[in-house]
Amino acid sequence: MTSAVVDALRAVGSRLELASVMESVTRAMDFRHYALIHHDDLREARTDRVDLKDYPAAITERLIGQHRYRRDPVIRGCIFADSAFLWSDLPRLIELDRQDLASFELGAREGLNEGITVPYVRLGDRMGSCTFAGTHQPERAHRYLGASQMIGIFAFQAARRLVLGQAPIVPALPGLHPRPRDCVILAGRGYSNKEIARALALTPRTVDGYLTEARRIFDAHDRTELVVSAVLAGEIGLDELRPRQPE
Repeated sequence: MTSAVVDALRAVGSRLELASVMESVTRAMDFRHYALIHHDDLREARTDRVDLKDYPAAITERLIGQHRYRRDPVIRGCIFADSAFLWSDLPRLIELDRQDLASFELGAREGLNEGITVPYVRLGDRMGSCTFAGTHQPERAHRYLGASQMIGIFAFQAARRLVLGQAPIVPALPGLHPRPRDCVILAGRGYSNKEIARALALTPRTVDGYLTEARRIFDAHDRTELVVSAVLAGEIGLDELRPRQPE
């Protein structure tokens, strides 16, 4: 089945064809919903962003309408995963908080009891993902991890080709100057503003100004959103968020 699906995805010529293939694949793997999305603000249609999904309206409103995608545990999990992962395995990838548990509870009420998400990473582009979610047999979902990995990558590539055309288009990324970038990195390591100021030989007021401007650039409401957004945009790498050992 996987080979035939890959061939079909490579041949799709329209959004309607891609949606038809995704619907068939989703049902064949005993899931009810799918999503192909760039991890970005999708409240308005854009010609450089993938946004093809069949999700419950309440979930779409929460993630997109309420601009909560940056806090979504599945999207955060994509940052740390190197391949397709089960939603039930997310505690192995990230630390879940009360907001995350509330997101899962809402999802379960809407029929998203288990899912498989495939991260999509391309140099110079926003991170994206392919997700299959909601199943009658969550205990059997792991059987489709391999198929989801292969299908998810080709599906996102097909969606991206339909959106951008054949020629690769690298969107401009929000630019952080060196010192503000250093502040975001240290904020991601858990430093307070005073600790960042001491580490970089700056005043706390300067640090606050840098972080405020960085949040404006990324339209981030708090430090968590700022760090996640900077990672998703390729401005900073995950390796830079790891605490440095004393030399």
